[in-house]
Amino acid sequence: MNRSDALVLHRRLRTPDPASLHCRELDLRLTDDGRHLVLCRHVELYGPERSLWGATHQHRVPLEQVVRWMVRQGEVPDSHGGAS
Repeated sequence: MNRSDALVLHRRLRTPDPASLHCRELDLRLTDDGRHLVLCRHVELYGPERSLWGATHQHRVPLEQVVRWMVRQGEVPDSHGGAS
């Protein structure tokens, strides 16, 4: 998985104090074989000298399951083409 190919869903940068930076990012990408969708959450904290802390959490789901779920959740279009 190439991180540069990810779709960034959310990015937040904060400075809790003048000497630190807190970064959070949520991204979505496909695995190299295109069979799984991966949601990644990255959190990093930087201090005056270097990165103080960082963590990445990944949630991986087969793409086929995601598509089936979307189809089940979808709305059936009005077959009459107008409002009731």
